Amino acid sequence: MKNITITLDLKSICIGALGVFAIMSLSNFNNADDRRNDAADEVRRYQAVSGPQGLIILDTKTGKYVHSPSYVGRTRWIRGDFNAKLSDTSTKED
Repeated sequence: MKNITITLDLKSICIGALGVFAIMSLSNFNNADDRRNDAADEVRRYQAVSGPQGLIILDTKTGKYVHSPSYVGRTRWIRGDFNAKLSDTSTKED
């Protein structure tokens, strides 16, 4: 039976360590800041305000809103857009 002897020199160890470092660096590279900003925009996208006149839900990204006036009777949602003309609003009854 033959004995197996392995000899390592400093050059081989350095090349191997640099190779492992390069592979780990490339595999862990991502655009974390881009994903974090997108997620933060989606979390803070909608704002709701309730008061004596009713409920308003505002989409801060597009400027569209939904308004539910407070009165006794069936719930009525009025759609609107800050960028649209006054005649473009529509009403949806639930």
